[in-house]
Amino acid sequence: MKRLAALVVILALAMFMVPALASANWYYWWGIQGTWEMSASGSCIHSSENYETGANGWLTAPSNSDVYAGVTVSNGTWIFKPNGEGTYSQTIYATILPGGSAPAPLAVRVFPQKNLVFSYDITPSGDIKVTAGGIELIGKISKDMSSMTLLSANNIQDLRNFGLGYTICNTARTLIKVRE
Repeated sequence: MKRLAALVVILALAMFMVPALASANWYYWWGIQGTWEMSASGSCIHSSENYETGANGWLTAPSNSDVYAGVTVSNGTWIFKPNGEGTYSQTIYATILPGGSAPAPLAVRVFPQKNLVFSYDITPSGDIKVTAGGIELIGKISKDMSSMTLLSANNIQDLRNFGLGYTICNTARTLIKVRE
């Protein structure tokens, strides 16, 4: 009788838990694990002085700052691991344009980056948040898990050690899954 009662309790719990898990769909997104190839483009604003929050919430460079702009494209490889982390390597190709309060020289720079670590979280609906190098990327995974988009915007990066001042890059990344 005790075994029958235990079986009934287990079945009753299963009836409530399985639909809850299915509706959360959390297990489905484990399929993103593997290797993804990335192509990206964006634009950057560089400032010698840190940005301030201006009118209507706009991030603005102080008037005494040297400011210039750049456009970037990049390609790379991202490896998503099952523990909510991964690594990526990329090469960024930047075209730096003069502008702002002090002209910067026109230049093309190449920034290879290897084996950087990132972490990620996925919502039940397939929205993804990736944190890489202190920058938060947000995006969406396709239902068949063959592609995803990742966007970054308005993250101030302190790149003075690289001669790039305080930098804000708004970048759109497309990742295509190539291997499990």
